[in-house]
Amino acid sequence: MMLNSDHLGKNLRERIELYKVEGLKTIDEIEKESINLLSDDGFFTYEWFKTLETSKTFEITPEYFVVYKGDEVVAILPSFIEYTSQYFTFEDFSPWIRMFSEVSNRLGFSLTPPLICHSPSSFHSKVLIGKTCDERIILSLISEKINEVCKKKRILFSAFPFVSEFDELLMENLSIFGYFKIPSMQTAYMDIEWSSFDDYLASLKHKVRENIRREIRKNRRSGVIIEKKNDFYSLSHTLSDLYSNLFMRHRGKRSLLSPLFFEELYENAKEKVRVFIAEKEGEIVGFSLCLEHRNVLDGYIAGFDYDLQTKTDFTYFNICYYTPIRTAIEEGIKRIHFRGSELELKSKRGCKMEKTYAFIKCHNRLLNLLALSYLKVKDKRSKFSAV
Repeated sequence: MMLNSDHLGKNLRERIELYKVEGLKTIDEIEKESINLLSDDGFFTYEWFKTLETSKTFEITPEYFVVYKGDEVVAILPSFIEYTSQYFTFEDFSPWIRMFSEVSNRLGFSLTPPLICHSPSSFHSKVLIGKTCDERIILSLISEKINEVCKKKRILFSAFPFVSEFDELLMENLSIFGYFKIPSMQTAYMDIEWSSFDDYLASLKHKVRENIRREIRKNRRSGVIIEKKNDFYSLSHTLSDLYSNLFMRHRGKRSLLSPLFFEELYENAKEKVRVFIAEKEGEIVGFSLCLEHRNVLDGYIAGFDYDLQTKTDFTYFNICYYTPIRTAIEEGIKRIHFRGSELELKSKRGCKMEKTYAFIKCHNRLLNLLALSYLKVKDKRSKFSAV
């Protein structure tokens, strides 16, 4: 039997009315189990958001968009009004956004920094949605709520900065809701398909396999011992200093990750954290830290004492790469996400690449037209220069 348009319209309205969206200000307004059951990412858990809120590591204002079906939480979009961040703010990432904000301020508008729809320090933007839900309707309702919040708080831009090429919902629908897509960054991931570390090595090309074995041997012969540390609370100052060593070397300034951050991470998320410590003659020469949730491991940060650690002992790859892989195999981890550096080396060692895209929306109609024109010209130029 054919359904008429009135029937279809009524049916759609009834489906929409099943859901309601609220904007919540702290993670404690959401039940821990609700968010963790929807998430498959260590950066999208109650424990991680609680750590950020209690340590006040970055100057950010949370805005959790939560979708309810009755009293049940069926979807969550974590987002943050971003004043400062560990690496760069979104305005630093896209300087033209700062330019448009400055133009608006000169015209007499007092604007709030962008609303960033992702988890701080993560290179993913995602909406956590229950499997039985109507994803398009939920995304539409969240988009409307974002528009409402941006209008109320005088936020000029909202953005999903790191949408995975594999995220069909966001890739196919954000443009419908007024977001413009531009290339973002590329990261690496590894699906764990081996029963042992030797099995992993056997899957690689001969030269790569021999290089890895040589790097592991040299690391051990240099006297470096790498162990997993469950109680890292007492090492908070050491971890902060070691990470700042790395941060200073690559960015010319100290990291924002103070000892308090590591203490709060331990208090709130110790069961989801894997810390690997490298020691040489009783001294800590380096560490790496990963987040784990539902059999997915995210490589997060590392740090080193460059006075004690040398390039020839290969501590970096042993502690940031080989040890997490060995641990993942032993613990039944299904996937590891790595950061976006040294992609070619990671590819040779078994990683696959994941492209991400930034989706950006201007919430002022006139400036939106100017921004879209600017981005389209910029996009055409980048494509032309790549030919």
